[in-house]
Amino acid sequence: MLRVGICDDRQEDIGRIRTLAVRFSEHCPECPLRVTACTSAHDLLEEVEREGGYDVYLLDILMPHMSGIELAHRLRRRGERAQILFLTTSREYGIEAIGVKAAGYLLKPVQETAFFEAMHACMKELEPEKHPSLMVKTKQGLFRVQLAELMMIESFNHVCELTLSNGTKLRTSARLSALYEQLREVPGFIFPHRAYIVNMEFVRGLGSAGILMTDGRQLPVSRKSYAEIKSAYLEYMTRI
Repeated sequence: MLRVGICDDRQEDIGRIRTLAVRFSEHCPECPLRVTACTSAHDLLEEVEREGGYDVYLLDILMPHMSGIELAHRLRRRGERAQILFLTTSREYGIEAIGVKAAGYLLKPVQETAFFEAMHACMKELEPEKHPSLMVKTKQGLFRVQLAELMMIESFNHVCELTLSNGTKLRTSARLSALYEQLREVPGFIFPHRAYIVNMEFVRGLGSAGILMTDGRQLPVSRKSYAEIKSAYLEYMTRI
């Protein structure tokens, strides 16, 4: 099921998208659409904080108080790698769409053929093998963390802190061992110390002092794990 979040201040346009979503689900029963609609950017952001992010966002560009472009920027700052499609009556916003890595835009009134083509394209880009992710529960809500953007996880004082490549930090009460169980089969992730999980994509070097991350942090490596970690890192570097 593809989770779709709509934000448009016009109920008429929301109704049109809902109708198209029903038709798409009938046409493509192997991947039905589950639609949530909001009439303001703030309402959608609250929904995302409460329920977690969506797979696809359909955002009206011209809305009061906060435009669809600004809303898209806020979603990206959350670490969202969802597909974003803008709803608009004009093609003049192409540059802004590129700035938030949007999948494209749909001209209003949205036509069935264009909607179907856009959804199929989004489905292809969202294939799990292309963008594996980890769902994390925080005090602020559920977050889908793309593994390609997960730099490291650190455990301290019974809290795990995830550091993303854009500097975002998420805290969760989940145990580090439980998170590692979800990541142990994912290529590139190592467990160099009982307090850390590391994505080797963000390792600058490994030496006697430990692991040097691309953000300049130095992380410890336990003595009993050093040989194994060194071997894994050399193999990873050779592969890439």
